[in-house]
Amino acid sequence: MSGNLVLDTATVAVSLFNTMLLLWLGIVVVSNSDRRSWGIWLASGGLLCGGIFFLIHTAILARGLREATTDLDLIWHVGWLAIIAAPLAWYVVMLWYAGFLGANARENRGLRSIHLPGLVFVLGCAGVLFFLVLVVGALPTFQQVVTFGRSEYVPTTGTPLLVIVYAVYNISCLGLAMHALRHPGPSARWMGELARVRARPWLVSASVVLLTVSFLVSAFVVVLYVSNPILTGRIEEIRALLAWFDLMVSSLIAIAVVLIGKATVSYEIFTGKTLPRRGFFRQWRRAGILAASYSVLLALTITLDLAPIYALLFATLLLVVFYALLSVRLFGERERAVRELRPFLNTLPGGQATDSLRAAFDSLCANVLNARAGLLYPLAPFASALVYPVEQTLPAPDVIEPQTLGALAARLTGSREIFVAVAPEQFADMVWAIPLPSEHGLMGILFLGERKDNGLYTQEEIEVAQTTGERILQAQASAELTRRLIELQRGRLAATQVVDRRARRVLHDDILPQLHAAMLSLSAGDADAAQLQMATVHRELSNLLREMPAGATPQVERYGVIGALRRAAQEEFAGAFDAVTWLIEPEADARAQTLSSLNAEVVYAAAREAIRNAAKHGRGGEKTRALRLWVSARWNEGLALEIQDDGVGIVSANGGGQGLPLHSTMMAVIGGALELGREGDRTRVVLTLPPNVW
Repeated sequence: MSGNLVLDTATVAVSLFNTMLLLWLGIVVVSNSDRRSWGIWLASGGLLCGGIFFLIHTAILARGLREATTDLDLIWHVGWLAIIAAPLAWYVVMLWYAGFLGANARENRGLRSIHLPGLVFVLGCAGVLFFLVLVVGALPTFQQVVTFGRSEYVPTTGTPLLVIVYAVYNISCLGLAMHALRHPGPSARWMGELARVRARPWLVSASVVLLTVSFLVSAFVVVLYVSNPILTGRIEEIRALLAWFDLMVSSLIAIAVVLIGKATVSYEIFTGKTLPRRGFFRQWRRAGILAASYSVLLALTITLDLAPIYALLFATLLLVVFYALLSVRLFGERERAVRELRPFLNTLPGGQATDSLRAAFDSLCANVLNARAGLLYPLAPFASALVYPVEQTLPAPDVIEPQTLGALAARLTGSREIFVAVAPEQFADMVWAIPLPSEHGLMGILFLGERKDNGLYTQEEIEVAQTTGERILQAQASAELTRRLIELQRGRLAATQVVDRRARRVLHDDILPQLHAAMLSLSAGDADAAQLQMATVHRELSNLLREMPAGATPQVERYGVIGALRRAAQEEFAGAFDAVTWLIEPEADARAQTLSSLNAEVVYAAAREAIRNAAKHGRGGEKTRALRLWVSARWNEGLALEIQDDGVGIVSANGGGQGLPLHSTMMAVIGGALELGREGDRTRVVLTLPPNVW
């Protein structure tokens, strides 16, 4: 080397730093990828080629360029093979990343006219270079390299051609890579466009730095080749010149490596992940710190010419200290993560459930996601929307167009997308939508605004947000469902007591006196009067039994849901309707027959209540008004049972009792739904049951 302690230490340290980071990136990229496509393998291979070159470069620098041995000559040639492959790998990876190779390659016909000939040209140059090195032997031996400056250089056959072709090849690869980055085609990867926009400045900067390195290396080699007669005998000047130039080039490449690493870990451009991972970025940062400290320490042991045992001990000490600090940091991160998630893990007290859910949602948006705004929009019943921050003026959740929200919900239902970009003007200034699925379908959507630092949400953050949003909606639904069940149960108990006392009153005040009078009439021999009094008792008992709740389980178990409804319409509600139309699909009837006894009982009770309401309120007090009933059942990814009537409508007919709310709650308990509405001149009650509750 040059003999300058500081210069030699810096040169070896930078070379070793590049070695460690390139090898780390090459291994991590292929190990962390979702799908190891040829582009992933090529990106990893290119990084590994760069790491292998600097590994050899460090070994040559450590030996001091003072002697030529067989092992140095071998790694000298292997290093050139790696440095020939690296620019080509970078160019092809940029083509793949920019969309010129792969699934959407045919859509880039305009730019293919530039890069297809360019790719053929650089492949030809690479073939010529490998031929010159492996077959012709145009690469100078390491003996010629170490004697350069001591005696006049003896040119090797084909060396000028090797230098010229490599300079043109290297500059062409990097220049074309920059062009591909500046003019990308459509991305086949989901959210790929966003990743390109965010990562492009880093990749373009890395390409500019590498292109600068190519120009510098090409110019320096030409100058050395032309100035060979002048430099003969100036061995120390040449060593110093080579050391300074090597440090400059290695430093520029180190900058390029840091830029490539930043794009890789911050936007997951080569791993195929949809979102960056916070842990990946932290590991990259720690790898950089370790590489910097380790390379400086080993460079000092080499340039100070210490015994190998001291270098080993220093390296061991550094690794132990770094590993201990890493363990402490990991424990600290775990405690911080638990502290951030504690609001979501606490048990929600009964009376303060709403406040606890609000606090959990605010903590999610502020502490975990660092979001500017958030909107939790429920699609399932019994849950309410939450907006963050409360003091920020945001449009109310109901201003979102139902058609727009329906289209988004249809897109997210059954989709594997963990989040999608949305138009801010359509979704209350939100830019991301996270689906919140459940076993019964899409239960809600979590909308997020931009991060306060304008960065991307990480994969861990989106997963936490999705899980937390689901838990908040489930907690809201459970709390509301519990409240309704308690209220309905309280109302049912009160109604039962009223019915029981009324039955006792009727039996005591009306029926028993009639029976006593009938008995007196019989004892007096007045059979006609006794018969008339017994008929009155029978009629009053029938009315009393009809008004009391009836058990439906035997009917359902014997005839099924549809059959039990037919019998109820023919017997219990006979004469209540002018016409009853049945539109039952065979598949729906067959599926309904296979319902569990509990689910069948709940569905039947809800449908019977809808028919009873239509019979009771449909005429609106006008006995001469025509009243027709339609009952339809269909199977479309679940059972849909619909009851329609052309009466005055249950809402306008004082239908605000507890019957349908009770059955709506019971349908929700078993995983179904009850919808009540008005369509034209008909009142509709639709009972739906998904296929996964059978």
